[in-house]
Amino acid sequence: MKQALWQSLAILALAVVLGAVSYLARPELLPANASAYEIDLVAARSLDGALWIDARTDADFEAAHLQGAMLLNEENWDAGFVPLLERWLPGMPIVVYCSSQSCLRSHHVAERLREELGADEIYALRGGWEALLEAGVAKVEGER
Repeated sequence: MKQALWQSLAILALAVVLGAVSYLARPELLPANASAYEIDLVAARSLDGALWIDARTDADFEAAHLQGAMLLNEENWDAGFVPLLERWLPGMPIVVYCSSQSCLRSHHVAERLREELGADEIYALRGGWEALLEAGVAKVEGER
């Protein structure tokens, strides 16, 4: 019993050390202030006049997306940024979503938008596309 406990503690300690080393080696994978700019679906839907951005892949966007959302991701930044500027007004909140809670694409796009637009009211949706589907706000093509 003691041996199993020590082995479990050793594995846990190794996982913590590897996680810390991994973060220190590649901190850009998750923006340091990511949680400060996360927003849940209820709060996001209460933002007046929010512009919704889909940060998923082009194929995912074509398959289904939130009605009125714009496609903007790292892969199509140049093509998608100009149309965003045509719709966005200073002071207008922006909500960025990707596929799920573990997806970091929305955090990266939201951070880049905050930098390039100089705006603070730009959020990553907690739970992403999965949260939209669960709430019944979005539907996959073909569903009624």
